[in-house]
Amino acid sequence: MVDMILLPKRPVVVHVTPWYLPHIGGLERHVEAISNHIGGFDSVILTPRLPGTNRIDRPSERVTIVRFGPTKFPAERGRTRSISSQEWLLRLGRLWNLRRTLSRDSFDVLHVHRPPLIELAYLASKDRTHGALRSIARRWNRLPSKGRTQILTDHGLFVQPSSPSSLNLKWFMEWVLEEYDHVICVDPSGYRRAKSIQASDPGRFEKVKIHHMPQPIDTNLFHSEPLPVGPELRVGYSGRWERDGMFLLRELVSMNLPGVRYCISGGATPRDLHEYAHAFNSPGVELRPNIIDSVELAQFYHGIHVLVDFYRGDGCGRSVLEAMACGRTILRTRSEDTHPVVDRVTGLLLDPNAASAAQAIRQLAENPQRLVEIGRRAREAVLREYSNEIVVPQIERLYREGLSARR
Repeated sequence: MVDMILLPKRPVVVHVTPWYLPHIGGLERHVEAISNHIGGFDSVILTPRLPGTNRIDRPSERVTIVRFGPTKFPAERGRTRSISSQEWLLRLGRLWNLRRTLSRDSFDVLHVHRPPLIELAYLASKDRTHGALRSIARRWNRLPSKGRTQILTDHGLFVQPSSPSSLNLKWFMEWVLEEYDHVICVDPSGYRRAKSIQASDPGRFEKVKIHHMPQPIDTNLFHSEPLPVGPELRVGYSGRWERDGMFLLRELVSMNLPGVRYCISGGATPRDLHEYAHAFNSPGVELRPNIIDSVELAQFYHGIHVLVDFYRGDGCGRSVLEAMACGRTILRTRSEDTHPVVDRVTGLLLDPNAASAAQAIRQLAENPQRLVEIGRRAREAVLREYSNEIVVPQIERLYREGLSARR
């Protein structure tokens, strides 16, 4: 184990996250944005160690990254998507080291960005006995906070009832509302679901405060640029490749739409690259997976006309918000909560099939001015609600409330 390197001048927020850079995903960017832009606190990011990373990094004066083992390896080619018994042991080892680190070191606020062993809750939800395994899942997902304020940011748990998943996780949502002092929901649908559970039994959930705070986006970095000039309509993708709906992107590419080039980025493991190698091996596809540098990522968005997102559940991924901030039109699968993608205003909503996306792409290719107008409104929507200047102070106020509660 390693000791945290902490600066004594400011109060300390510990961020617990199951992944961090160089792993690519919206959660990682979210933690990065908060830790880099809240000036009144030092941030310690606790995360599993990835291959080729240091145990401790200090990317800035206020931010320390502490990585613990056993090392978490990306899914390799040929590896199944189910969790093996060996992988369960490795996860338990990481949980032990995480808990030990939290028990040994001092901090002022504990901010959890995903329950550390939520996969056990998924497994317990499949168990028809509904007994011992759920109890274990609750106990093992509890972290030693030492009486400090505990905050959980919900990146999708509370939207589960409307996602493609068939799991019933209401029991785990209830535990979260009992366990944490504050729950931040980044999506409106998650916020509504959490509030409805709280309202169903106010006495049981009286401790928790539930907030809707969107993901903060650096709208200066992700700024608007003129659309690319050229004969092709450039259609981008920038989500994780293991995310729901990726098969629809594969189908769309296979349609070989004339005058369309696909620019595919996002987080891809070796298993993902192997799985989609044949489908994306085409002259009309430009592959740029695993862009880590934020400046390069902004340039990626500036180089496309449209971003597609085939996620079929509620909520909005970070890549969608970044592309909107860059003034790009979003094509997104229709669901109950697609905020801030509003059909024909800040994007186009699609039926959950590749044919619907192809039709929308053809229509946009015939009307370039529409791309400009939708992109402008998309950026305005992000500026109003998601910019760092609006969201980060809300999170900092929550941290300060946590400090006051201890005094």
